[in-house]
Order: sequence, then C-alpha cells, then structure tokens
Amino acid sequence: MGSSTSIALSPYRRFTLTLGLSVGFIGVLLSAVTLWACGTFVARDTVELTRAAVVKHFAKLPQLASIFPEISGEAGSGSPGEAPANAEKMTRPTPADLLQSYDRMLPMVRMHFDLYSILDANFYDTDGRIVFSYDKEAIGQVVDASLLGSLEKAATNAQVVYQRLGGHILHLWLPVQREDGQVAGVVEVKRDISEQDRQIGWLEGVLMTIIVLGMLGLFLALHHVFRNSAGTIDRQNRELEAMVSRIERTYDESLQALSSALDSRDNETHGHSFRVTSYALRLGMEMNLPDKELGYLARGALLHDVGKIGVPDAILLKPAELTEEEWVVMKSHVEIGYRMLKHITLLSPSLDVVRYHHERWDGGGYPYGLRGEEIPLFARIFALCDSYDAMTSDRPYRKGWGYTEARAEIERCTGTQFCPEVVQAFLRIPKERWLEIEEASREGEPQELLGRMLEETMGVREP
Repeated sequence: MGSSTSIALSPYRRFTLTLGLSVGFIGVLLSAVTLWACGTFVARDTVELTRAAVVKHFAKLPQLASIFPEISGEAGSGSPGEAPANAEKMTRPTPADLLQSYDRMLPMVRMHFDLYSILDANFYDTDGRIVFSYDKEAIGQVVDASLLGSLEKAATNAQVVYQRLGGHILHLWLPVQREDGQVAGVVEVKRDISEQDRQIGWLEGVLMTIIVLGMLGLFLALHHVFRNSAGTIDRQNRELEAMVSRIERTYDESLQALSSALDSRDNETHGHSFRVTSYALRLGMEMNLPDKELGYLARGALLHDVGKIGVPDAILLKPAELTEEEWVVMKSHVEIGYRMLKHITLLSPSLDVVRYHHERWDGGGYPYGLRGEEIPLFARIFALCDSYDAMTSDRPYRKGWGYTEARAEIERCTGTQFCPEVVQAFLRIPKERWLEIEEASREGEPQELLGRMLEETMGVREP
C-alpha cells in the first residue's frame, strides 16, 4: 500500500521557486511578443514594399497598365464576378485579344517582378477574370471561389490583403488604381520572403539572447536582494527573540520573587508556590495543554495568593481557627489579587487561576459560586493541585497526609469539589511523580527550585 509524502518547502525555497516561475513567465511572454512583433513587422514591411513596387511599375510602364481593359465613366464599380451596370460602355477584350500580347508582356513582367522574388502572379480585372498570369492557360478564367473573398476585399476597399503561407511565402492581393481613384484591377502575387525571414530570424535570435540574459540577470539580482534581506530579517528576528526571552525571563523571575516573598510571609506555606506550580504544570501536561497555555497556567499558579498582601497579619498568621468575620476578610484575597493584576496585559490569561481557584465543581465555592464548566479549566486544574498540597503539607495543628490518603480524598470529592475530568487526569499520573515534587521541595531552596522549574517547563532560557 503506497503512501503519499508532502514536501514542505522553506520560505527561502518558496520564494526562489516563485521568483523563478515569475521571471520565466515574463521571459516567455516577452519572447512571444517579440516573435509576434518581428513576424508582423516583416509581413507588413514586405507588403508595403511590394505594393509600392507594383504601383510604381504600373505608373511608369504603360505596357503594364494596358493589361487591364479600358473602362469609361463608372466602369469597374461592380463587384468582381458581376457585370457592371453600364457594361455597354466597356471595351471587353476576348481571351484571344489577351493572348496576342502575352508573349511580349511576360518577359517584361517577369523581369520587373523577379526583382522582388515574386514566384507567381495573376492579374484580375474588376469582374474577377484573369487578364494576365504566369500561367498562360489561366488567362480568361474566373477567380476561384475560395479566393473570391480576398479579391473582393482588395477591389472594393482598395486595400492590400495578405496572408503568410508555409515555406516562407507571402500571398498578396494588390489593388491597381487609376488616376481617378477607381480600381482598375487586382494583382495577386506570391512572394518568396526567405531572405527577410532569415534576417529577422537572426534579429529574433539576438533579441531572445538579450531577453534570456536579462531575465537571468534580473533573477540573480532579485535573488541576491532577497537573500541579503532575508539574512538581515533573520538576524533581527533572532535579536528580537533573544530580547523577548530576556524580558520574559526577567518578568518570570520577578513573579518568582514575589511568590517566594508571599511564601515567606506565611510560615505555614513554605515552598507552597513551587509545589503547586509544579503540580499544576504536571497535571496540565497530562491533559495535553499546549506549551503556551502551560505558561499561562504556571504564572497563574505562582500568583494565585498574591491578594494575601492585602490581608492583615493578625488574620493571615493567626494560629487559631478564624472567626466568621475573619474568614470574610481572608476570602477577599481573591478579589484583591485580581484587582492588583487585571491591568497587566501579559497576565490576562493567567487571571482565571487567581480569581476562580476557590470555586467548587458543585457551586459551593467562593467568591462567585460558579459550578461545573462555568469554572475556567485553569482554575479547575489548580484547585485540585492547591487542595492536594494543603492535604499533604504539615501544619502546626496537624500532620500532613500521605499520597494514598490524599488520593482517596480527591476521589471521594470527585463531582462535588473537583472536576471529574481533572481528577481522572490526576489519577493517571504515577504516584512517584507527585512524590518527586514533594521531595524536591523538602531538600532544595524554594526560590532556586522555582527558577529551575520555570526553565525546564516554560522554556525560559538565557539566549
């Protein structure tokens, strides 16, 4: 069974291919126009020269003019093949009359016409009858039906009609006019233009060479400009990426320092920011969040309790159980944190964690009582991680649970406190991964651990 493979072209190769095709198309178009123009020039120039020669010879040589019958008055005004309206005024020579002077006229006509490489000639009167021809037997015959259109057009409009034939032959119909402007007859000639075609072929070859070299030069010049521009843009992009990376690193280090300061303020939560951020990232990866969203989740986890800055120490550090009024103040840290950060554009996607991480799946959380999928996914992920850390961390008034107890509690609270989808992802992660984070938190300096975790999971590295 065959398989098809698509080849992805780099921007550089796409540009090169597009430029090559464009230049090639323009070259072909220019070549076609050049060939057409040269061919048209040869035909028109040859036609004009032939017409001028015929007119000149009929004007200078009375013997040629005598080939056509003399017509008085309006003679010759009818269409070829039709008798004129005043035919009685026409002196119409018979074939015998026409043949009388043939042997005398033919050498003279050939002598003058051969100068212009004319291979064949037929002289027609306005009735479409051959009155002289290189072929003696054709004299007196009427124009062939297939040629009648060209003859009529030349006689009626007094204009030259021509077309190219195979073998370098130009077929012309040349009207011969009297002094009064009336068409006395039409000369049909077939002229050999091999010499003109040879000369124009040489010219076409020179022009084609110039076009090809010009197109090649244009391609190379544009390609060179593109390569230089692309190199400059790539270099600037790398510098910009390095600058952005440094800014992001500085930004995340600032968040890290703020998070560590919050941990230090609350003695009960030492290392809490590192653990919950690590837990959230591990759970987010299990749920196949894109790298960019993992970054948003990590920043939200780092800053989830930033609002506790606004909670008095007497309440935040109180070792005993909080009163109902004190709980109201404690719960206000969610809105305080959101108001502190909402004007920072870079943190906008992360504020779901700050604002909604105390909501419950069944709607029993605070501050808004959201339920189910009304709660943003980042907040649902973090809520489980925050609760897991709270369960497994030691407090002055109790010993932290082990992984097994915390896991059982999370399973018990599925569909009430926690999102079932998030719980299923939590259960798929091996126990060892959770314990590794706990162990690292006990053995290392939280601020150092936070920095390393950001580098490994958010791609924040020195350029």
